[in-house]
Amino acid sequence: MAKRDFYDILEVKKDATKEEIKKAYRKQALKYHPDKNPNNKSAEDKFKEAAEAYEVLSNDEKRSRYDRFGHSGVSGNAGNGFGSGGMTIEDIFSHFGDIFGDAFGGFGGFGSTRRTSERMRKGSNLRVKVKLDLKEIAYGVEKKIKVNKYVLCSTCNGTGARDGKSYHTCQTCHGSGHVTRISNTFLGQMQSTQTCPACGGDGKTIS
Repeated sequence: MAKRDFYDILEVKKDATKEEIKKAYRKQALKYHPDKNPNNKSAEDKFKEAAEAYEVLSNDEKRSRYDRFGHSGVSGNAGNGFGSGGMTIEDIFSHFGDIFGDAFGGFGGFGSTRRTSERMRKGSNLRVKVKLDLKEIAYGVEKKIKVNKYVLCSTCNGTGARDGKSYHTCQTCHGSGHVTRISNTFLGQMQSTQTCPACGGDGKTIS
């Protein structure tokens, strides 16, 4: 069966902005989410189909190739096996953690807690409010601002251990920070990845 047009799948126009594409994908993903459509193979296929469309259209380079050459322009290049038919539900949640962490926090888990903790460790963008008058807005101005930043603790060197060395690899997750669970559902075996309950995702425990 010929592949459907990615823009048609997400129900957006070909000149849609990235934000419009993201919003459309969230809508489709929520509509066909496995937890809302149990034991529905058609919905699962559409869920994967929407993910493949978003994976291409949200990437400037892939979208450009797709606009020029159609599906042949991105065949085999969709990442994580998206274009090869080997994509799983877990692949989708892993690949688009930023979207599912917000949209599906109440659904099924699928490792959203682990991805959230990973994003927190990487830090976040700073936002600083600066007051400007009309003259400054019109002609520009330079202002000095103070920004607080975190520095390593001199006692534990950022490890949380009193002497900076009194910790060992977590025996539950073996240092990975997450654990994989396999459960039996009406859809068959479902694999999910979650933050390690023993170390809280750090991969080590303090002695």
